[in-house]
Amino acid sequence: MILFENLKGRLATTKELIWIISIIFMAACTKTIPAVKIAEEPMVQDCAYLATLSETADPGRRLDNYRPPEHQDEVLERAANLGATHIVWVYDFRIGSAAVAYRCDH
Repeated sequence: MILFENLKGRLATTKELIWIISIIFMAACTKTIPAVKIAEEPMVQDCAYLATLSETADPGRRLDNYRPPEHQDEVLERAANLGATHIVWVYDFRIGSAAVAYRCDH
C-alpha cells in the first residue's frame, strides 16, 4: 500500500514536470515581431535607405484564410534582419505587402 502511494505521488510530480516543460517550449516558440518603427516619408528624410522589401502570397494558396498582418510580419522581420530602424509602407493588399526600409541615427 505504501509503495502504491509513493508511485502515485511520483506520477503526479512527473505530470506537473511535463506540463511545465511543455509551457516553456511553447513560450520559447512564440514568434516575436522585431522593433522596427512604422514611419511616414518626412520622418525618414535624413535616414539611410537600406532596401525596398516585398512579400507576396503563394499563388496557389486560397486567400480565404488571409490574416491581414501576415505579410507585414514578414516585411518587418526582413527589415530588422537588415538592421533597419524604420519602414515606410508602400502598399499592403491581400496578395502582398511592400515597404521601404531605413536606418536612422536619431
